[in-house]
Amino acid sequence: MRLRRLPQLSACLSSLLLALVMGPVQAEEAAVPSDPAAELARAGKLKSEAASLRSAADARFNAEEIACYERFLVNRCIDESRARHVADVRKAREMDNEAGRIELAEKNRRFNERQAEEARDAPKKAVERAEQEARNRADSESRLRQFSEKDAARVKREQDGKSQAMQAAADRNRKDAADARRRAAEARAAEGRAEQAKSDRTDYDERALKAAEKKAEKARKAASGQSSGADAAPLLGK
Repeated sequence: MRLRRLPQLSACLSSLLLALVMGPVQAEEAAVPSDPAAELARAGKLKSEAASLRSAADARFNAEEIACYERFLVNRCIDESRARHVADVRKAREMDNEAGRIELAEKNRRFNERQAEEARDAPKKAVERAEQEARNRADSESRLRQFSEKDAARVKREQDGKSQAMQAAADRNRKDAADARRRAAEARAAEGRAEQAKSDRTDYDERALKAAEKKAEKARKAASGQSSGADAAPLLGK
């Protein structure tokens, strides 16, 4: 008894599913919303309903195929059930295709929008790119100029340092030469003074010796004169 009721239950289930699915699908096909989000939502709903329809068709076909073996015309029963199953699967495929067309149309619309936006922004982006490149070149030239100036300043500092060192060395050499000449002159002057002092001492010693000799001579003469006077005095008394 239960097997005999299966085809009827399956037919009712199929009719109910078709009514539930086809009604919203036909209503959605009649309406063509311009909202991309709504279109994508409709595509998702079509896919979900197609999956439900396909699952229900598979379940109904399996149940009807089992029930057909209890009937008199088994092959005819199975063929009719298979035809209904094929129709449901075809409808589910059409729903999937419609969902695919919606998604593809949305992808194309987004691609076209991106292309249009890029084309619209291309001049502005080209100007921005050119300005950025100009700024990059200016920055590079500025860095190179600063580097060159710093390098030139460094070279100048090194050259100035070398020049100052050479000038300081030359000044030291001139000062050392002047000091050497001064010391040589002072040495010659001291040697001259020493020679003069020696000469003056010799002259002094010679004059002192001559003076002493004269003095001694005078003393001898005086002593000799006194002696002669003493001897002459007694003779005069006589």
